[in-house]
Amino acid sequence: MPYYSPISAARVRWASTLGLAVVALVSAWSGRLPAEEPLYEQDERSYAVFDALFLQRNNATVKRSLIVDTAAPDTALISTGDLTSTIGTGARLLYGNYGEDDIGWEVGYLGVYGMYANRTTSSATGDLASAYPAFANVSGFTRGSFSTATYSSNLNSVECNVVLHEYDGGFNRRSGSPWQRCDGYDGGHVDWLAGFRWADVEESSLLSLRSTNPSPQSTYGVTSSSNLFAGQVGIRGRMAFQRWATEGWMKVGIAGTSLYQSQSMRDGFSSSSLRLPRSGDAVGMGMIAEMNWSAIYRFTDVWGFRVGYNLVSLTGLALAPDQWDFSPSQAATAGTAVHGTGSLFLSGGSLGLEARW
Repeated sequence: MPYYSPISAARVRWASTLGLAVVALVSAWSGRLPAEEPLYEQDERSYAVFDALFLQRNNATVKRSLIVDTAAPDTALISTGDLTSTIGTGARLLYGNYGEDDIGWEVGYLGVYGMYANRTTSSATGDLASAYPAFANVSGFTRGSFSTATYSSNLNSVECNVVLHEYDGGFNRRSGSPWQRCDGYDGGHVDWLAGFRWADVEESSLLSLRSTNPSPQSTYGVTSSSNLFAGQVGIRGRMAFQRWATEGWMKVGIAGTSLYQSQSMRDGFSSSSLRLPRSGDAVGMGMIAEMNWSAIYRFTDVWGFRVGYNLVSLTGLALAPDQWDFSPSQAATAGTAVHGTGSLFLSGGSLGLEARW
């Protein structure tokens, strides 16, 4: 009958227990315990964003002199380059859903309002005049003491996109991406965007010249409208680490444009119209591009604060100051052309809220 030593049996049981413990520790360290990874997975299916925008405009009008002193006609006292707008405020709204199969949709709105600029000059001798010799026979723009040029603009844009969503799976010790192996990594994704975007830029400009007496005043006013209809593509990426996240996107679209301008000119000194109201329209091509980078602090599982930096660019526009036509007032075509080579570039910060669920 075989003999079993109590000491040998105890050693076997101890070795078996130690071996199981070592295997469990190794498995846990290598990330093979299936209960560890789901704690970090976070891929919300719906999202909504509201950002308040504070954007500075770059003046991209055609550089032209507007008002000079007749004693020094080669020196511009007011030019279109002086009409640099103040910071415009606006809003961005975005809502989307990734769908059940990671093929979703989103709709968005972008608006920037109150972009305004003005420039004023004066002459003690009353020698202010238009910079263009063709206006030499127009009393209202030949001799004046005070002159002002103003420029205002608003932007509205709506977009609708199809979204292809790719989620990286969240925390993973075995991932080849270093950030996925970081404790506290909640997950990241890449969204591919394709859709339609419409943008409308509404502008007005007014050039005035008056004598020392507040009246009479000669004025030359222009309004313009630029509508862009674009097919756009884009990409958006996001990485989240517990309470913090970072996100950025880039979108670009090639647009067909519909442009319109109308203008009128009045001689305050003779109380007569220098030109009957005139207008023109045209079509062309342009581009819409937008970039954003934002940092997000999530103060609940759904809501987060956002702070970011933005770039917005539109080309192929009929900017209002570009429509001023200083050819002889009696010319039949004066004031009827549309100059649609302008551009709009905005840059600045944003502050807002987001919800993801």
